[in-house]
Amino acid sequence: MLQPGPDALERMAREKRAARLDALLEGAAREFNARGLAGASLSRIARSVGLTRAALYYYVKDREALALLAYQRSCERMAQDLALAEAAEDGLGAVTAYLRAALAPDRPATAVLSELDALAEPGRTAVAGVHAANVERLRALIRRGIADGSIRPCDDEVIAQALVGAVSWAPLSEAWVEGDHTAFRARGADTLVDMVTLGQAADPSQAFVSPVAIEQFFPRPPNAFDREAMSGAKLEQVLMTASQLFNRRGVAGVSLDDIAAALGATKGAVYHYLDNKTELVVRCYERAFDLYERFAKAGEAGRNGLEQGLISLRLNVLAHASGLAPLIQMAGADALPAKARRDLQRRARALQVHFHGLARQGLADGSHRPMDFDTAAEIGAGVFEWLPKWLDPNDPRAAGAVADEICLLFIAGLKRRNSRVAS
Repeated sequence: MLQPGPDALERMAREKRAARLDALLEGAAREFNARGLAGASLSRIARSVGLTRAALYYYVKDREALALLAYQRSCERMAQDLALAEAAEDGLGAVTAYLRAALAPDRPATAVLSELDALAEPGRTAVAGVHAANVERLRALIRRGIADGSIRPCDDEVIAQALVGAVSWAPLSEAWVEGDHTAFRARGADTLVDMVTLGQAADPSQAFVSPVAIEQFFPRPPNAFDREAMSGAKLEQVLMTASQLFNRRGVAGVSLDDIAAALGATKGAVYHYLDNKTELVVRCYERAFDLYERFAKAGEAGRNGLEQGLISLRLNVLAHASGLAPLIQMAGADALPAKARRDLQRRARALQVHFHGLARQGLADGSHRPMDFDTAAEIGAGVFEWLPKWLDPNDPRAAGAVADEICLLFIAGLKRRNSRVAS
């Protein structure tokens, strides 16, 4: 029997190593998405792909190097998806082809780029640059659709980032929302493509003006002589400032010293209100869900099921654009204390059920067209959850134009119709 020659043996060894590295990066992506970069365990990652921790060091020198490779792989996969999508006949077809590729149920796990600031330089800047180039390619597909008449006129940056948010949220939502996610994975791409193409409204030309202003959700200045109220206001400022930093840079990319500096205080002042960083993160999430639930309640001002959902959607967008900054549901849910995680999952699921119910109400009252309501309620959150990753609060569009563009995406989708679409 002929034995492989040296060249064949070397090729087989390279292929075996490449396959092991692929498996390692998929295992790392699942771990980073579930527990965040700071909470990830190399031992757990190694076991998940059948390696010992010692064998893992044959591929990477430490967790930071593995995180960099996982983030680079995510950018490579997005670039591949976009390259395939660019072959579509028109811009809308290209956008939907990208979404289907990115959300394919049999797709290998990829790390969500939610904690870029935790990477060391020069890797951080390199990954950020590749991701920005990918987003620009997606924007170009949208502009192509506007030019060829398949996509209605829109702000291509807002829409592209909204789509990146939806795709990024899909693998994270399973850790945040209780329930059976098997069907969701299978239906996610179909639902998002349906919503992005046609929107949710039975009448896509309808106008929408929200009767609820975001300003009413900001805390009122406390009575200077009420010690308890003053203490509560200071804690609210700590939580809001921490949430703003976590939203932009990820939990692993922000220290208590960073938060204290942003507050113009000492780290000891932060410890006066909270015992440690884990408690701070939990309190920020609890504050966020308090706001999400208030936004859902405010939706009752709508005239029908669709409007009630749109009011809440607009408030969620404006909360991130205005500095109110509810903490986004990012990578790392599994690293939270078990009791806190269960409570937050319960609240997340209740909100999903609430918005599913509004869609069902809209179907009954004629404002909503038929679609996969439960999956839409789960995946739609990513559209506004991603906002702090790219939108500068000083952007002149932040005051309302971004919210208008996202609401119109939910109302009418992107497909250009012969009849006038509300703007």
